[in-house]
Amino acid sequence: MTHEGFLNLCFIGGALFLTSNVWFFFRVLQPIRQLSLQAEQLTQGRLDAFEGQCDGIPEIGNLQRAMAGMVGHVRRAQEQSRAYTERLSDGQENERKRIARELHDDTIQSAIAVTQSIDLANNWMKSDPARAVQMLRLAREQAVEIVTHLRNLIGGLRPPALEELGLIPALEMQIGTLHDLEVHLHIEGVPRRLEEARELALFRAAQEALTNVCRHSHATQVDITVEYYPNGAALRVRDNGRGFKPPSTLGELAFQNHYGLLGIQERVSSLDGWIKIDGEVGQGTTLQVYLPAEEQQQPDHLVRDPVCSALIEPQQAYGSVFFEGETHYFCCPVCQGAFKKDPHLYLNKVAQPTIQAS
Repeated sequence: MTHEGFLNLCFIGGALFLTSNVWFFFRVLQPIRQLSLQAEQLTQGRLDAFEGQCDGIPEIGNLQRAMAGMVGHVRRAQEQSRAYTERLSDGQENERKRIARELHDDTIQSAIAVTQSIDLANNWMKSDPARAVQMLRLAREQAVEIVTHLRNLIGGLRPPALEELGLIPALEMQIGTLHDLEVHLHIEGVPRRLEEARELALFRAAQEALTNVCRHSHATQVDITVEYYPNGAALRVRDNGRGFKPPSTLGELAFQNHYGLLGIQERVSSLDGWIKIDGEVGQGTTLQVYLPAEEQQQPDHLVRDPVCSALIEPQQAYGSVFFEGETHYFCCPVCQGAFKKDPHLYLNKVAQPTIQAS
């Protein structure tokens, strides 16, 4: 190879090296630096950082678009969460106002009427005993109405039957309040008490579904199915109403001012369960909820609750407590809570014999 040929080869090699470096700088290095700058801006809270395009090789552009898409999902989730939180706060405040209004306009006014009736009866006790007795009867009727109203108010906030009797009786009582709707309750599997939070989540889901049916679906019939599995429980509420096309994600409901189901989703998710809505326009709607069971030790024979002395069927205990080398079973959270507070108070009672199942 001549000297001139060697120089030409070196020149060509140098030109190729320089060209490749320039190409690498403008098509790879600089776009990566720009992408890195956008990522740094994202860490500072600028969710619009990836809106600018990155020039360069297609792979960098694809990466930039993927990261921009992820940021878009995060932004939308934040907007949904913000809308839900604001609505939840408004809902709580409105509920406080409603309770305060009911207590003031109904309960307090009725209590004042009772005291006035008692005062009048006291004034008439000597001059007109018959009238005084009549006024006392009226005061008693008013007091009974106050108790009934307070029970209804408390039941709306948290049904006592749910804690004392369990999910199925609470659902039956809820269904009993619906007079313009045909509701059928189906039980599959062996019913048993679930952990308190799980029973409450399933009950609230059914309650929300029934509320939506009454308000929006124009349905005439609803089927509620509760399925008990060895490792969990499921709820299905199906109506024959006009139906609707559910959004791809329940979070979309926040932008449609439907917050009840979002609250149910939050509650169910916190218990490691899932919720699903199926529906078509004109074909009704189906709400499904599944919750895994919290591992709860169960008796394999008939036992007595140490607090209330109720007999508990095999596999029907609400919960159990291991204390002083023995497992004690309970029919409801009230008894379990009382036992946990002072177990010796109930262990010192006269022991009831364990009854073996026949």
